[in-house]
Amino acid sequence: MANDPARVSFTVNVCNADAPFLGPTLRHMLPALNYPFCERLVAYDPGRQEGKYSERIQGHREQIEAILAGLLADGVIDRVDVVPWTGADQQRVLGKYFGGAQVDLKDFSGAPIYQYLYALDQCRGDYVFHADSDMLFHRKGSGSWIAEGTALMAQEPKVIVTCPRAGPPQASNWREKLFGRSFEAPPTTKWRRVDFTSTRYFLMHRARLEACLPLVQRKPGEPLENSLTHTFALRGYEQWNLTTLDHWTIHPWRHDENYIRHLPDLIWAIEQGIYPFRRTGFRWDMRTEGRYIEEWLKPLRKHGRGRG
Repeated sequence: MANDPARVSFTVNVCNADAPFLGPTLRHMLPALNYPFCERLVAYDPGRQEGKYSERIQGHREQIEAILAGLLADGVIDRVDVVPWTGADQQRVLGKYFGGAQVDLKDFSGAPIYQYLYALDQCRGDYVFHADSDMLFHRKGSGSWIAEGTALMAQEPKVIVTCPRAGPPQASNWREKLFGRSFEAPPTTKWRRVDFTSTRYFLMHRARLEACLPLVQRKPGEPLENSLTHTFALRGYEQWNLTTLDHWTIHPWRHDENYIRHLPDLIWAIEQGIYPFRRTGFRWDMRTEGRYIEEWLKPLRKHGRGRG
């Protein structure tokens, strides 16, 4: 029927280091996205993290399996696929997405390439929504930006990826820091074109992705998001992001002790649209290490939260 929602797969990549925050984050994420996904999948890589990711606290497989079992039992997710590391599986997935090119399983920093593509390959929806396992999403009202994103891609044949706004407003100059409010002019359009596709989160049109294959690397060992961005531009496709504050997302800069300790309150703040306008770092990053946690605790305390 014409009014039926688009078939969208939800997929998230998970590793052992996600144990301290995985359960609360996924239990937040699905309701915040507010979309009737045709499937909700987890791609779990039980291997040890490498490169810069090896500095993260390494959890245990037993912890992750217990968390995922609870999410399955409660109907938060539908299926868990353990990422296979056989040569045949690697050759099949990398061969499909990169053709005959020689591509490393991970980029120069240790970030996934093969794992992300394996997760995408398990999806059967006409669209795929992917998110890293630590993303937090704000939604105002009863709508869903994913429904808006699929509608946009149905109307615009060159749009291959859509995303919500990256982060809530943030003081960006001395005047805004002094007065504690934004002087930014309201957006004139609901969507704007951007020039980079991040693998942190995206809503992607699967048939258009297939039309882009094989993906092209500009440099050996580059992150997958660089290859996606480069290939989409080569094939004439575009990414559009929402400009409104009805839907936005934010990413923890570190999974440090402060972040884990205050995670329930931080999730509550994002869901309520509460954030420090004066804060450190990029607009789309949540800084909680050291004294920076105070930037987030201050507005929380005004609402009777963040006292632990």
